[in-house]
Amino acid sequence: MKLSVCIICKNEKDKIERCLESVKWADEIIVLDSGSTDETRAIANKYTDKVFVRDDWQGFGEQRRRAEALATNDWIFAIDCDEVVSERLKEEIITTLAKCNEKNILKLNRLTYLCGKFIRHSGWYPDRIARIYNKKITGYNQNLVHESVVMLDCKPIELKENILHFQHEDIFGYMNKRNHYAHIGAEQMVKKGKKLSLLKASCSAFFAFIRHYFLRRGFLDGKAEFVIAVIQSQYSFNKYLFAYYK
Repeated sequence: MKLSVCIICKNEKDKIERCLESVKWADEIIVLDSGSTDETRAIANKYTDKVFVRDDWQGFGEQRRRAEALATNDWIFAIDCDEVVSERLKEEIITTLAKCNEKNILKLNRLTYLCGKFIRHSGWYPDRIARIYNKKITGYNQNLVHESVVMLDCKPIELKENILHFQHEDIFGYMNKRNHYAHIGAEQMVKKGKKLSLLKASCSAFFAFIRHYFLRRGFLDGKAEFVIAVIQSQYSFNKYLFAYYK
């Protein structure tokens, strides 16, 4: 059961080493860079000689598919640069994988850090995501953003240990990323021919706040969750707004 870790990245010099250090136990590490201008590739080269560049960006889903195609093993572990595998999660992955058949998919529970604390409500946790799979059976879809592993005819196994997610240590970085995703989401909406209006944008923003702060009990995380709910509301509004004016 040899495992290939696949990482896609661009300008992640401040985060990628912590991630790579946490997965150096894997049989193979594939790093697919999207055209970094910082030291990202130099750092990656310290952990693997399989660092590749594809800067003709076609979306997150396609870049994931390109990375998995470069792996020499059938079992793929897709991980982001801002995620960290603990020693306990490592042992759980190894133990569970040894019992798997080709149709199994391992789902990890992601615990996200923001504003100085780990967020355990607002729909952010539990956050079970399919990340370990056999590429002979399945793989990533081709979504521009919010890509995911195709689960059809597969049998998921939920792991108990958390994968730690440090994407949002910087609130400004989080806001910028949400705006970036809003642009991509707007492109997808336009391609699908969705009907757009400023009223829909406003309603989407309002219900996004209600959903995150109240329905998903975000208020239990204190001021950090209020910030999350506001930014999610802004993201929902911007996605419709950008699409409306395209």
